[in-house]
Amino acid sequence: MEKYFLFSLSILLNLSSFSQKQKITANTDGNCTEKKWELKFEDNFDGTSLDLNKWHFKYAPGTFSTEASNQYHSSENIKLENGICRIIPKTETVYKKAINWLPDTAIVDDGKVNLREYPYTSGCMDSNEQYLYGKFEIRCKIPKGKGLWPAFWMYGENSNKVNNEIDVFEFWNEETIFGKYNPKKLSMVHHMTVHYNKKMSGKKYIGVDFSLDFHTFTVVWDTTKIEWYVDGELKRIHTQYITKRGKNVECKDVKANNTYYLNPVFPKNPMNIIANLAIQIGKNKPDENTFNTAFEIDYIRHFVEEK
Repeated sequence: MEKYFLFSLSILLNLSSFSQKQKITANTDGNCTEKKWELKFEDNFDGTSLDLNKWHFKYAPGTFSTEASNQYHSSENIKLENGICRIIPKTETVYKKAINWLPDTAIVDDGKVNLREYPYTSGCMDSNEQYLYGKFEIRCKIPKGKGLWPAFWMYGENSNKVNNEIDVFEFWNEETIFGKYNPKKLSMVHHMTVHYNKKMSGKKYIGVDFSLDFHTFTVVWDTTKIEWYVDGELKRIHTQYITKRGKNVECKDVKANNTYYLNPVFPKNPMNIIANLAIQIGKNKPDENTFNTAFEIDYIRHFVEEK
């Protein structure tokens, strides 16, 4: 989510993703039968505080590769009440370390001093466990406000620090065709993105105002494809095998011993489940009306395919 937000570069990144295509021979036919799911992870947020057997809090932004957001992630900004987890953005100045275990005066990866000023606080929670494949699901209500950047995503790195990421959703400020801030599209443009090894592929669509009610966002990830659903409706497919022109090879078209091109933007490693609310800066920064809202989560679940 935050590692590769520079969306103005997304077209270039998408083009470069398919510049070098590796051929691969399929071992089996595509498995296109409807899956039966077994629940492996669930949080309905029925307690009074976040279950630390399932989650850990993420402090500070956790990345220095973008200037798109600037908030300090605090456990005080995540509240549970009546079965709802609320991630609450606040406009408040705090002085905190970007990396907790380094000295105050250390110069960190972004070239700045470790102890620094943050103009906003918000919340980010990461699952304690990592998961490879399955169905990932959240039922939530998106916050609405200029500068807010809610996301539900999965992220992990392998032993060589190669990034794996699937963004179930991201919402941020949208612009008119003239590059001006467009408040009419707030909480309506659903971004669905996948990253691997510093490459990305993204798609989006304009939906309903997702801040008006709770909706269910789902990603199904297996060895051959990633599917995005909203309230049970398929919104995007991204496949492991692609044509020479970079088009998806659908499950039904995968045949054993046939040769295909390998999609270079397809995660291969386990990932943590993450829910967070970032706050944009610069021309996208919040206004005086932004902070009367919260990212509200009813539940988060992970399922594996029944054997």
